Amino acid sequence: MVDLEVEFVTLVSSDNFKFIISKEVASISSVLRNSQGFEEGKTGRIDLDMDGDILECIVEYLYYHYKYKDQAESGDVPEFNIPTHLALELLVKADYLDI
Repeated sequence: MVDLEVEFVTLVSSDNFKFIISKEVASISSVLRNSQGFEEGKTGRIDLDMDGDILECIVEYLYYHYKYKDQAESGDVPEFNIPTHLALELLVKADYLDI
C-alpha cells in the first residue's frame, strides 16, 4: 500500500460546514499545521470549535494571506474586509489559530 501525501484538508465547523482547502494554505496557521501530526493528519479532517460563518471568513483570510504574502513588503496589498458583526469573535479565533 502506497502512502500518498494528501494535498488538501477539510476544516469542519461546529455547525458542520465543511471547507476543503490546500494544505499549503492551511499551514499559515501553526495550529492547523501542527495538527497534521495527529489523527487529523491521517483523516485529512480538522474539527474546529467555531461557527461556519467565522470559519468561512478565516478560510477567506488564509487564501488572502497566501495570495498576497510576497507583496506585503511593497505595501501593494488590498484591504481585507471583515464584517463588523464578526470582528470580535474573529479576533479570538484568529488568535487561537495563530494567524
